[in-house]
Amino acid sequence: MREGGPVEEWLLGFDVRELWLDVGREWPESRRGRYLLREDVRKPLAVDTAVWPSLFGEGLPESEYERLGLREAALPAWRGPNAPLWDDLERMKGCLETLGAAREEPHALIAVSVFWDGRPAEGTWSGVPYRERTEPSVRGEGWKLLGFDVGDGGFISGLANCGYTEPEAREFRRDWAERLNEHHLLGELEQALEFRDLSDRRVPEHAPFFVWGLWLIDGVGSR
Repeated sequence: MREGGPVEEWLLGFDVRELWLDVGREWPESRRGRYLLREDVRKPLAVDTAVWPSLFGEGLPESEYERLGLREAALPAWRGPNAPLWDDLERMKGCLETLGAAREEPHALIAVSVFWDGRPAEGTWSGVPYRERTEPSVRGEGWKLLGFDVGDGGFISGLANCGYTEPEAREFRRDWAERLNEHHLLGELEQALEFRDLSDRRVPEHAPFFVWGLWLIDGVGSR
């Protein structure tokens, strides 16, 4: 059982994530075998842009980055303290409208929150999250929970981007595969907090890990 106090939720920021890349090509059997615990994942989602790329360029294959003209895009140097997340939803939407071909592709507007129960202690964190105000500062009532991710302070996913050895994969698939949804996210907060503690021990070079909530604000042209 996890140790920790009452759980608080802080809204960290916003992003626009792709919904058009070919999952079979991006996630061949070799990659799935190393990084995923559930075999029948439809499309892996994560706060980690290496798992779920951003429409603003982070994580996108170079060919897509060039095709969409993102090299010439006028992207702001500052999006917020928890990069690559934006701290202002309307400002992000305004930038999205300038992206031309990119905004015509299927995509999802998302929000990311962190769930904190006193572990790790404040002042000991590496990297993000920074507890700064976002606009809006609380979740909208109509936002849909996609699931809970577990990641380090740099948003590297402990669920889908910290490779498993063969013995680890066998053990974790036995214990965790059925708890993961079709996007390789956990559906219960307590499960995510437990997996966070396991990740701290399994991948100490990335510790401390955090629990991230992924919220769908709006989906455009999703397939």
